[in-house]
Amino acid sequence: MISAQEFEKKYEQFEILDFKNKPHTFHGFWSYKLKVEEQKGHLLDINHFDQTMAKLAPILKIWRWHRPYEFDECFDPLKNSLKKVSDDYDKIRRFSLLEFDRVPTKELQRIWNELALCKPPSIYSGELVMAITKPLMFLWGQTPAFDSVVREKMPLFFISGFKNCRWEFSLFTSVLKRLEHVLLTNNELVASMRKTSIAKYGTEKTLPYGQFIDLCFWTASEKGGGCTGNDEEPIEPDVEKSIEEYQLFLELIDGLKRDGKISAEEWREYRDQWNNQKDIRPALLLRLKRSLN
Repeated sequence: MISAQEFEKKYEQFEILDFKNKPHTFHGFWSYKLKVEEQKGHLLDINHFDQTMAKLAPILKIWRWHRPYEFDECFDPLKNSLKKVSDDYDKIRRFSLLEFDRVPTKELQRIWNELALCKPPSIYSGELVMAITKPLMFLWGQTPAFDSVVREKMPLFFISGFKNCRWEFSLFTSVLKRLEHVLLTNNELVASMRKTSIAKYGTEKTLPYGQFIDLCFWTASEKGGGCTGNDEEPIEPDVEKSIEEYQLFLELIDGLKRDGKISAEEWREYRDQWNNQKDIRPALLLRLKRSLN
């Protein structure tokens, strides 16, 4: 989906665009987050909440997070929601996209539900995904913003509704599981992201994997087509097949875990076997299918 070389080129493009908005940049906000959370506190605790909101507000306004509504109409509810999920944020903030399967689901869903309230209610089902994911991309860093440009250019992963502007929480978690798989099966890309984080932020301990993925699809194409999605390289058939097989495999082990037939630890062990030992996948699938009976 993304090569290390492509990521490095896209990062250079993004950095130029980001720094045009100094001092209201993603780079500046992430540096602030690292400084705060290297200590005992976090962005949404009582000691840092006001400063975090003061830094977040102008960036979200520049990034047009509030569209199609007025900024203040959305940001005031966002502040109220973030106050309510301070403890939930504290529970998820230590998990990266590389270990998304370990993120506490209840806490993440409470954050999803609360942030959905920042935009006016609608008669349509689902929530405006960017209303939730763009603030989370700054605060947590492990989800792309999924604006219309990114949704248009990113592969679909065989997930129904991916290009829609309104998502259910289940769709959101399905997409992040696929992105977790992309990273876990691309060591060269992860190494490049770690190298970039060390160079730009002085650490590889806390990386904004979601934002790094986002910028690869948000920045303009070298082919000159801009961020329209028309210049996306087609996915090779064998890659498509691999993604589809992985989706079926995840649905299988998710079901076994949900039914109490495997533990969370066994879920992770099966996931790691699938990612690291391609030759055993057919036998692994057969064994797991037998467990359904």
